[in-house]
Amino acid sequence: MHVRLPFACCLAVCLALSSVPAVQAADPPATAYRLEPKKVPDLADGRAALVRGKTAAGPHRFYLEHMHMMVPVVVTLRPLQPDARLDLAVGKYPWEPPVRQGRAEKGEQVSFRFRTQGEFQVAVSSPDPGTAYKLMVWVGDEIKPVLKPVVVPQSQYQGPAGPGRGVWLAVVAGVVLVLLALAYLAWRRKRA
Repeated sequence: MHVRLPFACCLAVCLALSSVPAVQAADPPATAYRLEPKKVPDLADGRAALVRGKTAAGPHRFYLEHMHMMVPVVVTLRPLQPDARLDLAVGKYPWEPPVRQGRAEKGEQVSFRFRTQGEFQVAVSSPDPGTAYKLMVWVGDEIKPVLKPVVVPQSQYQGPAGPGRGVWLAVVAGVVLVLLALAYLAWRRKRA
């Protein structure tokens, strides 16, 4: 059975569909600025990225790349006005909830110390747009632990800590002899 729709019906459906507003594109992601730590004459070791700015309606976002676990990091935020309030958030992955959050207020600074692999993000915000701040991200020098070699020549081997190796061998041999004697006695008792 073939059904024919009148032309007026088709025209009404087309007009109804054309009046539906176009789907709006999602808000573009917030702009994040890459920090590049540089050697600072006042710091004995490590490198630092220094930012001075004023907050806006949304958070100021920064990120640092190519980190690894043997490099210490310190992120410090300080308001430039004594009665200002600033919020600091440090996250691992973009646009996800922060791993650490803190607040700088009453002239006090907020600081986080950590180590991480890969990259991390920092967001600075304030309930009062236009609040002046200083942000410092310090990246320390790589920590290189001194490890003892796993394999050593026999002449350098010092053995386990505590009693000497000969004492342990004597104890193990004594336990084995006692167990063998008990097994022999049990076997003789069964035969009798």
